[in-house]
Amino acid sequence: MSNQHFGNPLAEQRKLAEGNAIVLREDQSVIEVKGEEAKKWLHSLTSQNILNLAPGESTESLLLTPTGHIEFQLKIIATEDSCLIITSSVSSEALRLWLSKMVFRTKVAITEPEFLIVGAFKDLELDAPCWVDGFSGEAKGSVQYAAERADFPYREYLVAKLPDIERAGLMAFEALRIAAGRPELSDIDDKSLPHEFDWLASAVHLSKGCYRGQESVAKIHNLGHPPRRLIILHLEQGDVLANPGEAVFYGDKEVGKVVAASLHYEIGSIALALVSRVTPYLDLSIAVGENRYQATQQVLVPHDAGKAANLPRPAAFKLSGRK
Repeated sequence: MSNQHFGNPLAEQRKLAEGNAIVLREDQSVIEVKGEEAKKWLHSLTSQNILNLAPGESTESLLLTPTGHIEFQLKIIATEDSCLIITSSVSSEALRLWLSKMVFRTKVAITEPEFLIVGAFKDLELDAPCWVDGFSGEAKGSVQYAAERADFPYREYLVAKLPDIERAGLMAFEALRIAAGRPELSDIDDKSLPHEFDWLASAVHLSKGCYRGQESVAKIHNLGHPPRRLIILHLEQGDVLANPGEAVFYGDKEVGKVVAASLHYEIGSIALALVSRVTPYLDLSIAVGENRYQATQQVLVPHDAGKAANLPRPAAFKLSGRK
């Protein structure tokens, strides 16, 4: 049976959102960093401040390139003597190898424990390591660019066997996270910056220095603006589903690409898209196959994200109508 869905995907979405179903995150893997220096070592490498995590607490962090582009997403759970890292299965081996190369004389050991990763939208009260998603919560030590965020009370448990709760497929989770504007590693390309996804709020501590890519993160936030911004697009023709990689247009000008898309049980056909920062708020469409479909933009990252520059609004940016 496909792990994408087990019946009606829309019904599964509703049950998952209401806390009456779980999703097995077979698209993710677990890496464990053991040792007395585990937190200190990870803290030095990644974008988040994890030094003060108590056993059982969790956070999110990013591993960036030297130029500040996103390379890996790390969902970190602190234990008594280790840090458990949930990350994308597609890149888990590359992350493990990179971490192994950075050990040097540090007193840590990197292993790959066998866990099932169970996602839920309520507290399942399981006696198991739990990562609590802080994306829709208050930014701690950082900044949130979005004026408001949808509630996204998501968490993931590391278990030895599945709890006796009805399962929803990965399609259900994908639709719910798109509707909330919650980015995942599958949305990025080799140019992606944390600022473009409003990822600073949950995964970057702005007072923390001395990690790879930190200078670029600070420079963009303090002195300029990210070149692209994440948006949600609501397709006006609700029975049409967009696909990742399809172009987004303002009039006849291509301004970005779809990075994820789904059919939501309440709000219809939706997509996450990365578009140019100065893309206007109206008159957008998506090229689905050979046809073009109008779409309404829901702003996640505003055009003036970034802070200190306080530049005047670009002449090309208009909230209504074309240039």
